Amino acid sequence: MRRQIVTAIAISLALGSCSSGARSAAPRPVPVHDELPVALDNGGAGLSAASPPGHVPPSLACRDRVHATARSLVIRMLPDGPRTPSGGLAFTSGVCVYLPPGYATSAFRYPVVYLLHGGGGDQADGVTYGHISTVMDGLIAQDRNRAAIIVMPDGANGQWYDSVNGDLRNEEYVTKWVVPFVDRHLRTIAARKARAIVGVSNGGYGAMLFAAKHANLFAAAGGMSSNLDGVTNATGAKFSGLRDADGSAFRANHPIELVARLARTDLVLDIADRCSSTDPAALCATQVLDAVFLGANRDFVAAVRAQVGRTAQLDYREDDAAHQWYWWSQQLRDHQLPFLLARLAHPSKG
Repeated sequence: MRRQIVTAIAISLALGSCSSGARSAAPRPVPVHDELPVALDNGGAGLSAASPPGHVPPSLACRDRVHATARSLVIRMLPDGPRTPSGGLAFTSGVCVYLPPGYATSAFRYPVVYLLHGGGGDQADGVTYGHISTVMDGLIAQDRNRAAIIVMPDGANGQWYDSVNGDLRNEEYVTKWVVPFVDRHLRTIAARKARAIVGVSNGGYGAMLFAAKHANLFAAAGGMSSNLDGVTNATGAKFSGLRDADGSAFRANHPIELVARLARTDLVLDIADRCSSTDPAALCATQVLDAVFLGANRDFVAAVRAQVGRTAQLDYREDDAAHQWYWWSQQLRDHQLPFLLARLAHPSKG
């Protein structure tokens, strides 16, 4: 990707110099230096210290190269991003990107869905555990209008917010850096009508937060087992990066406090209210997290439904499930992505 950008800039500059003898040279476009140097990449290994079984580092899980092919691809890109007050990276680098079948050989532009992982996860979760290639390839085989690009950023262990001290700026990273980067480097339909965002657990919190605070970017949003109260564990501890003296930072980043901003945003939410007796005991044991999050999800949905003049759709379901990718991958296939893609602009030539 870097070589393509450098080549395009070189061609542009060469054309400008060739014409300068015949007439006054037009102002040269300023190159967009928006890729993070590989030497600064801090996300390639993923959360290796706390990796669950089957974890694959993002640098391996998302290593397909773009080439002429009819099959779908998963690649890894390195958008640059914001810095901490001390000059370090205020984000975990790297986004995994699913490109639909035929992307490399077609002239189509595509809608984009941003998929946010949960706590204890990284940018490769949707690939490794969510089986996003299989899910999307199947949906597209059923209906070509479902073809879309899926972008999976890294949330530094699922902390989808800008911290009070400035050391973590994931909201800014996704909305101000990743979205424009994707629109510059990939054939997207660069408009609100062609963007959605969805997440699991802490990522569901991030999806609702970003959709509310950046309603100009996303037409639809989804969440599965969403941590909508900022609870990080069964003890009820709040997100540490949003702690301040009076609680104002937490309230400013609480989706329930921001419901009014979602009046034009279609929403789809799934959460477990019980675990099926046919599921393995190990899976059912994780359902306790959904039990912790259930009340906040119901409060959020009640607040959405109470909106006066709301024109957007809401689809909320409570299911037999567990707090695991085992279930989230099924929900992406059967409920979340069909809902979101049906509300986005279709792929188009242009």
